[in-house]
Amino acid sequence: MEDYIVDLDGNGFSPDEFADIKKCLETLLSVRAGSQPLDREFGIDVDHVLGYPLNIARNMLALEIIEKVRIYETRVEADNVWYEENADGKLIPHVHFVKAEV
Repeated sequence: MEDYIVDLDGNGFSPDEFADIKKCLETLLSVRAGSQPLDREFGIDVDHVLGYPLNIARNMLALEIIEKVRIYETRVEADNVWYEENADGKLIPHVHFVKAEV
């Protein structure tokens, strides 16, 4: 569950801001929580969803993504999270982000 598809709606962002936000989101979603020495909360904690039934794991992971984006990338908010499952049973989250309302 370490591959994520980031879909960012560019409405309301300058091209530079759009590129920066997309890079920040991709970084946040690709880092495993607990692996950053100065901020152990940074990243996504995929370990806590392992072993749960698929429908529960999907909900737990979506909640983790939404909460971490709210904390670490306040310029956007998660609008929708859906999943693709590959032949090996691996979940690939697709996350659509929109500009956060102030």
